[in-house]
Amino acid sequence: MDAPARGANRRPRRNPTDKHPAVPALPRGGRVALVGDSITHGGSYHDYLYLFYATRFPGRKITFFNCGISGDTAAGALRRMHGDILRHRPTVATIMLGMNDVRRNLYDEGQSSPDLPQQREAALQAHFEAMHKLAERLNSEQVALIFMTPSPYDHTAKLDRLNSPGVNDALALCGENARKLAAQFHGQLVEFNEPMRAINQALQTNDPTASIIGADRIHPGEKGHLVMAYLFLKAQNAPQFVADITFDALGRREVEFSKLEKALPFPVPAAAEPALQSVPFMEELNQERLKVTRLPDGNYDLLIDGTKTASFQASDLSNGVNLATLPETPQMKQAQEVAKLDAKRHAISKRLRTIDYVEWKMGREIGDPTPFDWGAELERLNADPKMTGWPRDRLADYAKLKPQQPALLMELEETIAAIRKASQPREHHFAVRPAGLK
Repeated sequence: MDAPARGANRRPRRNPTDKHPAVPALPRGGRVALVGDSITHGGSYHDYLYLFYATRFPGRKITFFNCGISGDTAAGALRRMHGDILRHRPTVATIMLGMNDVRRNLYDEGQSSPDLPQQREAALQAHFEAMHKLAERLNSEQVALIFMTPSPYDHTAKLDRLNSPGVNDALALCGENARKLAAQFHGQLVEFNEPMRAINQALQTNDPTASIIGADRIHPGEKGHLVMAYLFLKAQNAPQFVADITFDALGRREVEFSKLEKALPFPVPAAAEPALQSVPFMEELNQERLKVTRLPDGNYDLLIDGTKTASFQASDLSNGVNLATLPETPQMKQAQEVAKLDAKRHAISKRLRTIDYVEWKMGREIGDPTPFDWGAELERLNADPKMTGWPRDRLADYAKLKPQQPALLMELEETIAAIRKASQPREHHFAVRPAGLK
């Protein structure tokens, strides 16, 4: 049996009840660079964060920039700092790296090299050093830093997939390093690794194959990304309430009133709904509460803008009902329109990110500031026999997308403007009357 790497078994000892200071809310007009690897490059957690901010804080005009690169490391992010991160003029940077830095192949089952412990330790030390330089550079540019402990590698799920036990122990050490950097650079910290690992552990008690991480043990599925968004927002002490409306019926059986809410409910995507079984997103972050007190006993219809949306007992309305759970309210329909626009924004951003991936990961020598001749470089890369599978597909995408880049950037700006317009709350007329009353 291999001797364990000093780094890989050096799990940080931390009281799980320890609380970190709340992460400040993203500021009005903030420009947020999301620095990471493929989990950021192709993931949805930041899309859910953007949609939450668009619906909950419709006047803040926050802009997100996907600065994730598939397969990247902290050293890679540092090398592309000027051309791919700072070019966005960020005021805030979120940083989640480590999944590639730890060199997962060093933990594959069946490994027997006698110098594995030294290789694992060297990979960790290289990550720590590059992360420090990355934080130092961003800090020197007066960018506020939010470190995120890496999402977990799921080595406990019973999957028909190569397993690399020990990877998540190494990622936990990357998380411990992120905590230290947050303290050193007066940054903030969001915990992903341990809470997500605990959720998997709970799921696997009943179903050993269950996981909020994908079948490859690495990339969270949509429910995993909603969990990540939940954890990020809870670290920020994001508000529980979309709105909290109370109206006194004074014993009357029919009441009407108008209300302008300051936010919209969050429209949970269908693909991410299973996450609601693992985290109390609706209870803690998506409460659009309506209370109507002193109604006589009975069953009542709720009408909003003249259309029936649901029926409730008087006791339910007295205790408060969550309108964010109702798909037919005009508020939720408006939020769904915002979500459609956001899906368009996310799709455009991913196409633009394909261009960046080829240019900053596959093309020019990373860090080279000279102009990139994409035509000549594409020809060279296509001639490389090592280019197969997913990378070659990206080259084909790049050939189509690069000429469209100016139009895509313009379309992205137009879509962001449309999101900001569509997310502005509207006044609605509420009526509560006995069920079936015409």
